[in-house]
Amino acid sequence: MLSFCKKCGRTLQGIFELETTCDVCGSETYEVPRKYIDNFRWRDGDGKQALIEEIVKTSQEFDQYLFDHKDEILSKQSAEFNAKMEHGKAVLEGRDKGNKFGVECPYCHATNVNKITTTSKAVHTALFGIFSLGRNSKNFHCNNCGSDF
Repeated sequence: MLSFCKKCGRTLQGIFELETTCDVCGSETYEVPRKYIDNFRWRDGDGKQALIEEIVKTSQEFDQYLFDHKDEILSKQSAEFNAKMEHGKAVLEGRDKGNKFGVECPYCHATNVNKITTTSKAVHTALFGIFSLGRNSKNFHCNNCGSDF
């Protein structure tokens, strides 16, 4: 089944047949009418173009900005999904060590953190004096991105 979004012009095919909302803009999707699919019109490209010109662009819901930027939006969504998958993979492979302190880095969201010990703070103060006061107010160090928080 082919479906389309009247707001951004996104067309969805195959595995998305159960989806009723657009993955770009969240609007309702509609089934592509048979006249745009029959006689190989869809494969030749003119059926898809006719759908966009005759239905999508004439719809009251149509948003030119979303239509022009839907590929960028999909690319950004894909990159965010891949980053989350990579983080999950890192957790499974042990690169992101277990969260024994119950906190995560507020910058990179890694759970591979260590507690900054009082001894470490005292040594840092002895070495850097008053310049270490900012660091000494931090409680954890991220082993992934190197930040203290």
